Amino acid sequence: MHGRAAEISDPGALGWEVVWEALKTEEPVDDPNTIAQELGLDEERELHLPKQVGGYATEMSGTRHGRSVKLRLGVMPSIWRNQPATEVELDSPVTPFSVHADDGRMVMESGALPEVDEVLAELAESPNVWHDVVVEGGPDGILARRPIKMKSHPQGYVYDLWLVERLADKLGA
Repeated sequence: MHGRAAEISDPGALGWEVVWEALKTEEPVDDPNTIAQELGLDEERELHLPKQVGGYATEMSGTRHGRSVKLRLGVMPSIWRNQPATEVELDSPVTPFSVHADDGRMVMESGALPEVDEVLAELAESPNVWHDVVVEGGPDGILARRPIKMKSHPQGYVYDLWLVERLADKLGA
């Protein structure tokens, strides 16, 4: 499956390890800079969390398919007070849209874009994968975010990376 993510129409039917393998764009190296080096995310840095929380999150970034991508683990978005989250950000402008998980399905919030609807229509219900995730697109690119919770999928960001790239491809970003 190495490098064959475009052939996957519904990652929710697959284990995260299969999707991870399909998302790989780089050959393995003896001493990788990041755990996501094979995904093309070969730069890593610490992001300091707000003082009242303390600690730090990790951001891995790189270029995938000509687009800048960032994967953040343990960030604290202001919209979720003191709730750590994972984020996948793809820096390529798109027509604004917003989708979210609802009972294991990804649904469009408003202003149906046919390209987004087409991607979402291919995704079967998968409560373990499409749980608590929100994806927003706009002039700054596409951002997928999900809280880190006991009931959340521990590698949900793998599915989120697949989803933001599939949406970007369909939207011509």
